[in-house]
Amino acid sequence: MPVVSCADSKRRDQERRARLIQEWKREGVYPYSGEPDLPAQAVERQMFDEVATTIARRLPGVPQSKKTTLRLLKEIISRDPSGLYPVLDDLFRLPQSEQEELKRVLQRTSLSEVIKATGQVSDRLDFLAALKTLVFEPEISRTVKERAELHKILERETWVFGDAYALMVSDQSLDAVLRRHLRELGRERDDGPLDPVRREDGRTGIVDLLLGRAHRGSSGRAHLVVELKAPKVKVGQVEVAQIKSYAEAIVSDPQFRDARVSWDFWVVSTELEKTVRRDAGAPNRPPGCIAEWEGGVRLWARTWSEIIDDCEDRLHFYRDRLNHDPATEHALEYLRRVHGSVAPGTVVEMGHDPGSEGSP
Repeated sequence: MPVVSCADSKRRDQERRARLIQEWKREGVYPYSGEPDLPAQAVERQMFDEVATTIARRLPGVPQSKKTTLRLLKEIISRDPSGLYPVLDDLFRLPQSEQEELKRVLQRTSLSEVIKATGQVSDRLDFLAALKTLVFEPEISRTVKERAELHKILERETWVFGDAYALMVSDQSLDAVLRRHLRELGRERDDGPLDPVRREDGRTGIVDLLLGRAHRGSSGRAHLVVELKAPKVKVGQVEVAQIKSYAEAIVSDPQFRDARVSWDFWVVSTELEKTVRRDAGAPNRPPGCIAEWEGGVRLWARTWSEIIDDCEDRLHFYRDRLNHDPATEHALEYLRRVHGSVAPGTVVEMGHDPGSEGSP
């Protein structure tokens, strides 16, 4: 009996897979058309071909059902390759040998991660285009509500303030900020309630967003407090005084003290008033920084154009290689799909069927 070499076995397997794909194309059930234009598309299709041909014997015999199943497989691979195995196992109840083969394919993290990263970058570019519409488009920006709309959207898109940050507190008091701060440092008190944190005038401050990140290579942490303003509100002395009062309340409270933690306070809107703009452009501080206090505390006045430019710079490398054009319709579709329940009504209605998902 002739011995089949590994090379021969691999060649026959490749031929079998190629025949199956050609057969699906003739049947009109293969979910791709033409050739991939970009490297990321080629990676996605390679993964689809390997997975689909691995489970080929389990696909429905009826062409329409087979077409639907292959299209579902394509959608899962393009969005979340890591979640593919449980879906296939539920659908087909694969035997042990095919389970092992499928796991081998899916464990090729280079394929899976490239596809996932491609989808994430495309979504982020679409979101930035949508954010520009929200804060710059005159008919929309003047009606955007800070707390009910812009805030709710951005608490799910905190990457715009820095990829390393994670959301810690949203729309809660300075007392809640203190509790979360102590929890991150492992200093939660067991001997009774914390002393309340108050601003200089005695009021309770409500922080829009508190974000946190660990300092790379050390035990320290950086906390970022973001105060959002509606796009129609210019950042002036009143808005600056608000973040200064938050910073003062935290700096002055001994419960917050920890040399390992630095604090940044941002107030963000579309425009800055003239005097604030002068402070933000002072030559002895980083652009946007309006004050630096002892103990690693900095205060910033930032515009959406600066923040969006920073994000686009970070995504520039990927954008060029993806050749992704975040056209207006793509941006608004992303906003409706991901943030439909809180997106401004004018955005939801633009080019959208009122009866479809995401409409008010």
